[in-house]
Amino acid sequence: MLFQKPHFFLAYAIAIVLGLLFGGEPATIGWCFLFTAPQMQFFFYDLKDKQQYYYYYNLGLSKRTLWGSTIGICFINLVILSIL
Repeated sequence: MLFQKPHFFLAYAIAIVLGLLFGGEPATIGWCFLFTAPQMQFFFYDLKDKQQYYYYYNLGLSKRTLWGSTIGICFINLVILSIL
C-alpha cells in the first residue's frame, strides 16, 4: 500500500538486524518486524509529519484504516516467515 512505502524498507532492514541479533531465525525477524513497523509509522506520521494524514483522508482512508493495514501486513509477514 502507498501508505507503508516510505517506512516499509527501513523498518524491514531494522527488523532483519534485530532478528539476527536475537537468534537469526525467520520467525524472529517476523516478530521484530511486527514491533518495528508500527513504531516507524508512529514516528513518521504521528510525530514527524502529521500533515501527511490529510492526503490519505482525501483518498478516503481514515487513520484507523491505515493503522489496521500496517498491523495486517505485519501479521501476514509474521505468518509467512514463521512457515519458513
